[in-house]
Formats: sequence, C-alpha cells, structure tokens
Amino acid sequence: MLRESGLGISLFINVIIICLWVFISYLIAGHVAPRHADYRKYPYIIRAREKKGSFYTESFRIQDWYGILPSKLNRSRITKDHLFGLDALKLKELLAVTCRCELCAVLNCFYIICAALLDAPYLAFILGSVVILASLPFIAASRYCRCLILNELMRQREELKKQTIRAERSPNVFDLGIF
Repeated sequence: MLRESGLGISLFINVIIICLWVFISYLIAGHVAPRHADYRKYPYIIRAREKKGSFYTESFRIQDWYGILPSKLNRSRITKDHLFGLDALKLKELLAVTCRCELCAVLNCFYIICAALLDAPYLAFILGSVVILASLPFIAASRYCRCLILNELMRQREELKKQTIRAERSPNVFDLGIF
C-alpha cells in the first residue's frame, strides 16, 4: 500500500498508524485479565540477575533517567520511599500495573510486523527500529519497578515472620505493640 507512495506521505501515514497502534496496545494492556498479568508467571517473572533491581541500576543507570519517563508508573512515583508505607494488597495492585505497562510496551514492539507489511523494506526497518528502541526504556522501567515492589513485599513478609516469632515467644501478645 505505502510502498509506491512518496516518502513524505509514507512517513505521515506511518506516524498516524504508530499513534493508533500505541493507543490500541494501551487499551489492550489495560483490559487484560488479571490472570494474564501475573507477576509470578512468564514473561513477567523476575529473573535471578534482576533481583533487588541492581541489574538496572548498575547496567542501565536507571536512576538517572527513570524519573523523566512519561508513564502511568511515574505519576505514582514508585520509589523505595513511596513503597515503604503501603500494605501488601496495594503492592500487589502495583505489581499488576507494572505487568500491564510492560505488556503495553511489548505490544508496541510488534508494530514492526505492520510496517513490514505496508512499507518499503528500508522504511519498515527504520520505523520498526525506532518504535522498538522507544519502547525499551518503558520495559526496563516496568521491570525495575517490579523489582522494587517485590523487594518491599519480601521485606514485609520477613517483618511479619519476625513479629510472629516474637509473639510465640512472648507471654503477652499485646506487649509487642502489633495490636
């Protein structure tokens, strides 16, 4: 379709298609069932090298550019300080949000298929590469946030275990200040 048209018209139409593609992927990711956006299942599960988020802070220096990304995650400012006072239910809701944000960015990467079908090969390669490169920071930010949230959940579980052990050893549970 766009293979025979001029470069200017092809770029204009592709920009419109990219905008629609991003909007549709946002809608799809927002309406995915919770069982498909589960942080414990593939592809959202945190790998061993990503534990504690150090992979992203050391390899990508994410702390330098994470705050300027325009995403749903950054409006709520997911940082270690922000997560400290949240309960486990709210943290699990944030985990689902990170899975959906990552899914949205991954769906954006599939634009390269649409570009390959519609455009000349050189234009499809360039536009597909641009869309993929623009989506990678959002994928990294989603995974980094998931690491932060999982670390906070683990910290809360450890604290609960310590309180339970203290409660079992204590003659009076009300002395602990839990209740």
